[in-house]
Amino acid sequence: MPTTTTSILRRLLLLPVQFLAITTLLTTPPPPGADALDAGYYAATCPDAASLVRGAMERLHHNDPTLAPALIRLLFHDCFVRGCDASVLVSPAPGRASERAAVPNHTLRGFNAVDAVKRALEAACPGAVSCADALALMARDAVALLGGDDYAVALGRRDGTQSNPWEVDLPAPFSRLDDALAYFAARGFDAEETVVLFGAHTVGGAHCGSFRYRLTDPNGTMDDALRCDLLETCGAADQTLDTDPANFFDPDTPFAVDNSYYAQLVSNRTLLQVDQEAAAHPATAAHVAYYAATPGAFVRRFSEVMAKLSNVGVLEGDAGQVRKVCSRYNT
Repeated sequence: MPTTTTSILRRLLLLPVQFLAITTLLTTPPPPGADALDAGYYAATCPDAASLVRGAMERLHHNDPTLAPALIRLLFHDCFVRGCDASVLVSPAPGRASERAAVPNHTLRGFNAVDAVKRALEAACPGAVSCADALALMARDAVALLGGDDYAVALGRRDGTQSNPWEVDLPAPFSRLDDALAYFAARGFDAEETVVLFGAHTVGGAHCGSFRYRLTDPNGTMDDALRCDLLETCGAADQTLDTDPANFFDPDTPFAVDNSYYAQLVSNRTLLQVDQEAAAHPATAAHVAYYAATPGAFVRRFSEVMAKLSNVGVLEGDAGQVRKVCSRYNT
């Protein structure tokens, strides 16, 4: 378990930052399927599935508190590419690429944890619970373990049989807010829900490379005292990922799902330009101000929107498969 701020941040890496490189936007709504999910889907085939996942998550969180934010990020990266089908979990193999090879996914963490939970599920209920459902449950438990509201997860997702790095088109941290809003809207999230999902930055952190340009070429949108402090920490020169320092999004409560992130926004003390724009943009400013002033509302709403996220573009019925091992397709 990490013992210093620097080592903790290195484990956190970018966390949810890259759920926000705009390339091609979706032009159609998310595929149907979420309505077919059912909280009791495993009542006959694996009735203890949710409790098995929760118990495993509690043990994992106790051993490594940086894992919960990483799993929230992992769900974002899965669901916003091909939908919530566990395609991001597939490992590259000779002659076969996967989403993990895409640059935005190079710093994802939590794969070993998902594999461990899946092994426990397979031991109890062979071939029953999909990796997509396991990840959705783990992300839900991560939110709760970080102090967020628990929420129901409808089940019955199937695992995808494609994982292509060229399809990973996640918005970059330097994206303009209008582009990010269009990206989220194409996946069924309005401006208010997008502001709530930005609130995933209530936990985790970002490497200096994601915002160093704001330190060396300031545009007046970052509190100058914070900018000077960060410049001292980050330095002005670009660095490789393994040596680039990292900083918490919310240094006050970096491991708690709370509304402190929004207070950072209204005080111009956030790391990412796309986040900061949300505090002043006409489509989002009122939502930022509301959640900054209303702690309980954000905590409740974050769980509601996370539940919606976990239903994006799901496969169900006879589509896809139920992988025996999350990192590879069934053979």
